[in-house]
Amino acid sequence: MRGLNRISRLILRLLVRPTIQGRQHLKPSHNTLFVIETARYTDRLLLIEHLRLQGNTLPEQKILCAAHNQNEDLRNRIEAQIDKLGFLDADNDINIVPISIYYGRLPQRETSCLNLLYAKIWSKAGPFGRFMQLLLNGRQTLIQVDAPLSLRHLKKDSSHQPAGVIAHKAVRVFHNHFYRRRQAIMGPDLSHRRTLIKLILQDAHVKEAINLTATKNSHSTEQVLAEANTLLEEIAADFSPTTVRILAPLLSFFWKKAYKSVHIVGIERVQNCAPDHHLVYLPCHRSHIDYVMLSWSLYQHGLMIPHIAAGDNLNVPILGSILKRGGAIFMRRSFKNDLLYAQLFKSYLFFMANRGHSLEYFIEGGRSRTGRLLPAKTGLLSMTLENHLQHPEKPVALIPVWISYDKLIESKSYQQELSGGLKRKESFLGLLKTLKQFRHRFGDAALSFGEPILLKTALQETPYNISLHASQPISKDMSDNLSEKEPQQEIAAKPTLHDMTQHISQQVLQGINQSAYVNQTALLATLMLANPKQIFNTTELANQTKDLASLLKALPNPPAAIATGAVDEWVTEALKRKQLSQSGNDIFLSEMQAQEMTFYRNQLHHITLLPGLYLLLTKRYSRPLPQTLPRLLSTIYPYLKAELFLPWSGAEVTSACKQIRLRLEKRGMITRNGGLMCVTETPLTIALMRTAEPILLRYYIVFRLLSDGTAMSMDDLISESQRIAVHLHHHFGFNSPEYSDERVLTVFIKALISRSVFAKQADQVSCRIESSALLKRARQILNPHYISVVEKALHPR
Repeated sequence: MRGLNRISRLILRLLVRPTIQGRQHLKPSHNTLFVIETARYTDRLLLIEHLRLQGNTLPEQKILCAAHNQNEDLRNRIEAQIDKLGFLDADNDINIVPISIYYGRLPQRETSCLNLLYAKIWSKAGPFGRFMQLLLNGRQTLIQVDAPLSLRHLKKDSSHQPAGVIAHKAVRVFHNHFYRRRQAIMGPDLSHRRTLIKLILQDAHVKEAINLTATKNSHSTEQVLAEANTLLEEIAADFSPTTVRILAPLLSFFWKKAYKSVHIVGIERVQNCAPDHHLVYLPCHRSHIDYVMLSWSLYQHGLMIPHIAAGDNLNVPILGSILKRGGAIFMRRSFKNDLLYAQLFKSYLFFMANRGHSLEYFIEGGRSRTGRLLPAKTGLLSMTLENHLQHPEKPVALIPVWISYDKLIESKSYQQELSGGLKRKESFLGLLKTLKQFRHRFGDAALSFGEPILLKTALQETPYNISLHASQPISKDMSDNLSEKEPQQEIAAKPTLHDMTQHISQQVLQGINQSAYVNQTALLATLMLANPKQIFNTTELANQTKDLASLLKALPNPPAAIATGAVDEWVTEALKRKQLSQSGNDIFLSEMQAQEMTFYRNQLHHITLLPGLYLLLTKRYSRPLPQTLPRLLSTIYPYLKAELFLPWSGAEVTSACKQIRLRLEKRGMITRNGGLMCVTETPLTIALMRTAEPILLRYYIVFRLLSDGTAMSMDDLISESQRIAVHLHHHFGFNSPEYSDERVLTVFIKALISRSVFAKQADQVSCRIESSALLKRARQILNPHYISVVEKALHPR
C-alpha cells in the first residue's frame, strides 16, 4: 500500500499543478474537518500531499466525503461531531471546511465522444479515463476552499432538534454548496450551437417578430425564417472548451512578456457572490485587450468564463472565429428600426442568462479615447433588467469592473482620432501588426472588481421602486440598443423600465469609479501635465507623487488601490516606454508625450477635480469661508456628477466638501487667516488647481455662447464650443484634445437641459436663466488670461 501511495504521489507531482482559491481557510487544527465532493482517492491524496508540502499533517480520518452514495456515512460522522460539541467549552467550535477539486474547469458539450475524458464525475470513467483526465487537465487543476460550516452555529439555529436531524441538515447544506460552487466555476453544459438556434427560433416572441417582418416586407414566412437563422448564426457564440484550454496557458505566458505585473483587486467579492447569483460583468472599456484579460483573470481565479457581447466590427475572418470560440456574442452597433434583429438578440441573451451562463458587456458601448468613463449605453442593461423582472428566481448581481494599463496599445491611434483622424477598421492583419508592439513591455495592468450591485436590492432602493412584468416583445424604443435617450424634462406619472435602467446604469458607472486602481502612469501624468513648462528632477517628482497618492487615499471617494513601489523605478520604466523624456537629471514631456499622458491623468478626474475646485475657489473667491464654498460648489456639482459619475447626492455633497476641506487642512494645503481660508501654494495644490480649471473653462464657454439670449442648434453649439476649446488648448501649455471631446460637451449640455437651465425647442438650444451674474462670478474665479482668450475667440477680427 505504501508503494502505491508513493507511485500515486509521484504521478500527481508530475501531472498536477493546482491553483488554490481560498487558501486562508486551509488551516488544519484539532477541531477542523474537511469535506470533499467526491470519493475519488486522488482528491484525498492531493489534499493530504499539498498540506504535507506546506508543513502540515492531515490524518485521512479528518477528510469527509459528500458523494451521494456515502450520505449515510457522512451523516453519521457529522452526528458524532455534534455530540462531541457537548463536551467542549462554549468558546470552542467544530468547523467543517468544504473543498472542491476540479481537474480542468470548463463546461462540457452535452453530446461529445470525449465526455468520459472530461466527465464531471470520475466514477463514470474507468482507470484509463481517470489517468487521461489527469494527463489532459492536471496542469489546470483548481482547489477551491470555502468558508467552514460552524457546527455550533448550525446547532444553535436548529435548537431543540436531535443531533441526527441537524446532521441531515448539514448534509443537505454541503450538497447544495457543492452544486452551486460547481455551477459558478464551470457553468452549465453547452448545448450544440445548432440546437440552441432552433430553440430560439421556436420562441413565441421570435415567431411573432418573424410574422410581423414578413408582413411588413411582403416576404414569405419561410424567407424571413431563413434570414433569422442567418442572423442568429452571426450573433451566437460558439464557445469551445478546447480553445480555452489552449489559450489559457498561452495568455499567461503572453501577459508575463507584455506586462510587468497584472494586479487583480477585489476578486474575492465576486467569488463569494458567484454561487448564489447570475453574474453580469460590466467593465469600463479602454482597450481591445480588456475582454481577453478579464476572461483570463476570471478563469485563473476559478470563475466561469462569461459570454461577451462584442461589436460586430470584430467579426472579421479568423479573428472573429477565435473570439466566438472564446465566448463572443457579436452584435450590431444599433438595432434601430430592425424589429427582427432586436428580438433575436434579446431572446438569445435571455436564453443564455436563463441557462446559467454569466454575461459581460461594456456599459459605455465603445472604447473611451479620453480615459474617462463614457455615458452609459443602456440597451443591454435594459434587457438584463427586463429578463430579471420576468424571471426573478435566480438573483442577478451586476459586477462593475475597472480596467487600466500603464501604457495602452492603442494610445497613438486614440490621439490621432481625437485630433480628427479616422478610426482604423479591425482586421486579422491589423491584429498581427499590433502583436509586434508586444516586443516591448507595457508596464502594469490592473483589474479591480467593484462591490456587486444586487439587482433585486437596487430596484427596491431605486427612487421609482416599481415592479414590472416586461413579458411583451421588444418595442421600437428598446430596439435601438445603443442609442442614448434624451433626458426627460419631467418624470412620468408611471415610471418605466427606461427610468429604472437609467438609475441602475448610474450606479454601475459610479461603482466602476469607486473600484478604481490608480496606476503609476496616472500619478505621474497628473503631476507632469499640471506643470508642463516645469522640468522635474526625480527627487521632486518622487516627493510630489507620494504626496498625491497619500491625499487620494484620504479623500471621501478614495480609489480601491494605488500602485506601490519606488517612484524612481516608475520613471525609469516610463522612460523605456517613451512616455517621458530625460535630459541629464531632468524629466520632462514632449508635446506628443503630453497628448498621450492626458489619457492616464483623466482616469483620476473623478477623484482629483473636486479637491482641485475647492482649492481654486478658496484661492480666487473674494471671501472664502468654510460655509460659503460648499454652496458655490453645489451650483456646479450636478454637472460634475453627470460628467464624472460622482457618488454623492443632495446633502451628501456638503458633507463631502467638509471632508475634503478637513483633509486639505490636515495636510497644510489650506490654512486659516481669521475666519477666511487661504491656499498654501505647494506643488501639489498648484497641480490640483491647474487640473481642475479647464473643466470650469469648458462650462464657461458653453454658457458664454448662449448669453444675451442667443439660441443655437445643438450641433452648432457643440461645434463652436469645440472650436473655442481647441483654440484655448495651446494656452494650457500642451495641446489637450480631450477637452473638446464632443461626447463630454454633449453630456454637459444635456444635463443643463434636463435641469431646465437650458431649453431645447425645434433643435434650438437657449439659456432659460439670467446668466450675467453667473458669468460675472466665473470671471472672478477663472484666470483672466483664459477669459481674454475665450472672448477673442468669440469675436475674431
